[in-house]
Amino acid sequence: MIRFLMILTGLLASIAPASAQLEPGRPIRLIVGYGPGGSLDLVARVMADLMRERLGNPIIVENRTGAGGVIGSDFVAKAAPDGYTLVMGGGGSHGVTPAVRRNLPFNPDRDFTAIARVADFPNVMVVNAASSARDVEGFIALARRQPGGINFGSTGVGTSIHLTGELFKLRTGLEMVHVPYRGAGNSSTDLRSGQIQVIFDNLPSVMGQIQGGALRALAVTSGARAPTLPDVPTMAEAGIADFVVVSWVGPFGPAGMNPAVVAQLSRAFTEAAQSPLGQERLRALGAVPNAEDAAAFDASWRRDMARWRQVVAEARVPVEE
Repeated sequence: MIRFLMILTGLLASIAPASAQLEPGRPIRLIVGYGPGGSLDLVARVMADLMRERLGNPIIVENRTGAGGVIGSDFVAKAAPDGYTLVMGGGGSHGVTPAVRRNLPFNPDRDFTAIARVADFPNVMVVNAASSARDVEGFIALARRQPGGINFGSTGVGTSIHLTGELFKLRTGLEMVHVPYRGAGNSSTDLRSGQIQVIFDNLPSVMGQIQGGALRALAVTSGARAPTLPDVPTMAEAGIADFVVVSWVGPFGPAGMNPAVVAQLSRAFTEAAQSPLGQERLRALGAVPNAEDAAAFDASWRRDMARWRQVVAEARVPVEE
């Protein structure tokens, strides 16, 4: 009898963690490593609104800014893995940053649990509307006539916008000079004035200038055409293979979370992103809804990190030690 009770106790102990769920009504902190009004912050607030009823837990968006999102990510990496502290990650903070920084206060490969991917922000290749380049093929021809004479702008060394330009150089064999700026607005100003010849920017950042006729979109870097620019081809359609770059968005928790809690959160996030209201609100931000559960998101996130590490190595981008 004693042996039976010991076995039963062991079985119950092994089953209990698997059946764990979030405590209804207990607040969840959703950390954003960037300031209010940015793309990650806006997506986080949309998802928080959509998920309150699905989970039965209030979701509090909290901005912990600094070091390019590292401070917010580090806070969550060191939090209790109970599901009540998450970080809204992105292609920059959790894809590019691990490739360009080796002195992070956390291990990007081991210290996070992927919860769900909810949306993507496409990037777009844009030139001055007065440029003779009408398409990607024309731009490549123009650049080859001026080796070293083409400047591309970005939001800073080691940013996703910078590495997208480096990837374009690798895929085309073009010689282009990188010109880093402090912010997307400054680079687009110089693009309009002719100081630089091309930028690869997040679509929402330059959409108004494309629609206003100041800039010309040559291609989007997503796998499919952007709904807001249906006449602009993808890089693949423009003849550039293996060039899918999006600024994805999705929440992460600390490592060591209970699989049942991960599944509960993942289901709530993906259902919210796939709902008609979720898709409407995400598209209003310029995002493309793209729901992936925890397993699929973990795989795509790790592929993204590996790809950017390869680009950094091949393009010899300076790495912060």
